[in-house]
Amino acid sequence: MSLIAVENVSKSYGSLRVTEDLSFAMEKGEALGIIGPNGAGKTTLFNLVTGNVRPDAGRVHFAGRDVTGLSASVRCHMGIGRSYQIPHPFGGMTVFENVLVGATFGAGHAEKDGTPLAIRALERTGLLAKANKLAGSLPLLDRKRLELARALATEPELLLLDEIAGGLTEHEVHELIESIQAIRAEGISIIWIEHIVHALMAVVDRLMVINFGRKLMEGDPATVMASPEVKEIYMGIEVE
Repeated sequence: MSLIAVENVSKSYGSLRVTEDLSFAMEKGEALGIIGPNGAGKTTLFNLVTGNVRPDAGRVHFAGRDVTGLSASVRCHMGIGRSYQIPHPFGGMTVFENVLVGATFGAGHAEKDGTPLAIRALERTGLLAKANKLAGSLPLLDRKRLELARALATEPELLLLDEIAGGLTEHEVHELIESIQAIRAEGISIIWIEHIVHALMAVVDRLMVINFGRKLMEGDPATVMASPEVKEIYMGIEVE
């Protein structure tokens, strides 16, 4: 049984078809990378998986259950966690308090039970030493780490990462890759949208390419990136 199965989902906003008849599945413990041009429908796909958006057609199954009609909060309690492309921490709260919100509201724990989860998430992301700093004072890398820590505090079986490496320096990207590799080693399944392809290549088992809301290709990362069609559409390289 697949951990997540997305079956023929479509989503439109007026006349704009954002996702069209898109399907994929992954097993527990796998890591799937998703690439595609800006506007290809990648974040909308995440929203369909997490329940922030309902599909016009198609179904989403998680852990053997049809979750298509369930809310984002229910799916989070079931084990679907995510980070967002642009971090929006509660700036006037401490780093610890931000992560505790994930453990209590995201995972549904009481504060006394959520506290050790929050501490563990801070340890896993290298933020424990900054637990008492105001989240609004953090530099970009630490805001990205905070996004990751808040998602981990929800106790996800499936972790969705939306361009979490965007805007970082090469050294910072390397640090982030190490953190994500460690998280994956714990058995957490990962779906990662990213424009920094070498970061994906260091983590994922498979790569899926989306263009105009449709799945263009899926398979071994090196094979996918060597495809002439992917080179032309995603990287703008014309291949004769």
